[in-house]
Amino acid sequence: MEELKKTLFLIVPAALLTYFLRPFSFTVLDLAFLLYSIAIFSIRRPQRTASLGLFVALPHTLFGTGNFVPLIVALGAFMQIGRITVRKRLNNFLRYYCAYALAVVLSSLTANLMLKSLLLSFVPFFLIFLLEFDSCKWFFLEDVVFVSSLACLHIVGQHLRSWGMLIVFALNFVVYSWLLDYKTKTRELSRFESSYKDFKKKLAKLVETVDSTSQSSSVFESLNRLAEAISDLTGFRYVLFNVLNRDLGVIQRVAHHGISEEEFKRLRQNPPPIEYVFRFTQERFRISNSYFIPEGALELPSEYVAILLNGPMQDEPEAWRPNDMLIVPIRSTLREMVGYISVDAPQSGKRPRLEDIQIIELVADQVYKLLERSQLYHDIVTRVSYDPHTLLLTHSAFLGVLETEINRGNRFAVVILDVDDLSNINARFGHEAGDQLLEKVADILRNRTRKTDVAARFGGEEFALLLRNVTKSKAIEITDRLLEEVRRIEFNVKVTLSAGIAMFPEHGNTVQELIKMATQALQIAKISGKDRLMIL
Repeated sequence: MEELKKTLFLIVPAALLTYFLRPFSFTVLDLAFLLYSIAIFSIRRPQRTASLGLFVALPHTLFGTGNFVPLIVALGAFMQIGRITVRKRLNNFLRYYCAYALAVVLSSLTANLMLKSLLLSFVPFFLIFLLEFDSCKWFFLEDVVFVSSLACLHIVGQHLRSWGMLIVFALNFVVYSWLLDYKTKTRELSRFESSYKDFKKKLAKLVETVDSTSQSSSVFESLNRLAEAISDLTGFRYVLFNVLNRDLGVIQRVAHHGISEEEFKRLRQNPPPIEYVFRFTQERFRISNSYFIPEGALELPSEYVAILLNGPMQDEPEAWRPNDMLIVPIRSTLREMVGYISVDAPQSGKRPRLEDIQIIELVADQVYKLLERSQLYHDIVTRVSYDPHTLLLTHSAFLGVLETEINRGNRFAVVILDVDDLSNINARFGHEAGDQLLEKVADILRNRTRKTDVAARFGGEEFALLLRNVTKSKAIEITDRLLEEVRRIEFNVKVTLSAGIAMFPEHGNTVQELIKMATQALQIAKISGKDRLMIL
């Protein structure tokens, strides 16, 4: 909002300066300079410097229409190629237009050629530098040298009026670009060295923290110390440790740092189902071995989420936003996800850096060791209930969920799905391709079903679904939609599923009866030509 106010404030001086620049006379040469301006700003878009516009403005004042200089430079900044928001483009336009319009107006008040060149060179340079201080300060000394050389070239150009001066200005831009690239690489190397030293310090502090937790009297105290260590090492104000309790089918909140006791109590009293977290572990969100979910990418149920921020911490694209999520899995020695760490509100106000994520991943390994050694959580984290390849429930875990659902007595459907001709696909394209196909099918079952539904890897090429609170027609509708989604998978051959559906309590009152009826329906679907569903 503050940035928008500054942008709107520039409209008044822009309009006033335009009045003094009249009259306008646009030529073909001005059009050529406009294209040149767009090219200059597009080439150097990643590195913002205060003198960039001068490589367009100064030669243009020598050969083009002087009154058009501010517009040519401003349009170059506005129309540069790249992913830039409209608000940012408008901001660039107004800043460059005001800076160069003021320079042209002031230079028109003097007949002294040297003073005219100095005004055209240094007035816009210092104005842009002040307006974009943070992004331009790193190249200030080099800019001053180049602005001085460009001013000297402009003085010479006013006397010679030779078209060869355009080549000299272009060569200056080439040298400028080379120096800018060199300084950028040197700066990046310096940042890398600084990050590396910082990472080493954090590792040393982490080792010290781990040593101290091993001497703690309880698992809760140890976990809270590790949560505090994450906050100290990475700058996240709020840290939450979560464990996947497969016996209860929910996510337990076990430790935290920074969250109020009242808010932590609310989160513990509203545990989300285990399926909730696997919505976030999609490949598109992966960073390192963790998952960053930007605000708006997925719908987050308010009862499961702690809203700790009211708005973005900074007004820029990389700012951390209230509904941003960072999920760092806690994995067992078999690399099965048994819990996760979530964080919020970084002190930097920005989205996470890779080195900070890696630090939290190291802490996650220590959290698992603590959970494994504790009497309270040992059985929870050492039990294998999820297939490591598809991140769906295993066969036995699914049967356990089914048993619990039967005990509740609510209507539901069981769907057994089989990938058609998977053995032929494995023989033709290899088992690695077959595994990739199974993962794609698993993604569809995980992400295209309702929040209340449960998906499982039921066998080598079989999957299973529990559809809660559905009628027969609704179960058929959901299954048919999933079959259609699978048909759209991009693969070497057409991919299809066959499915069998059984309803509780119509088709059985036990796990064995329901699975038997769903399997029989699946077999009939296979015999009938595959790529279809069947319900008895």
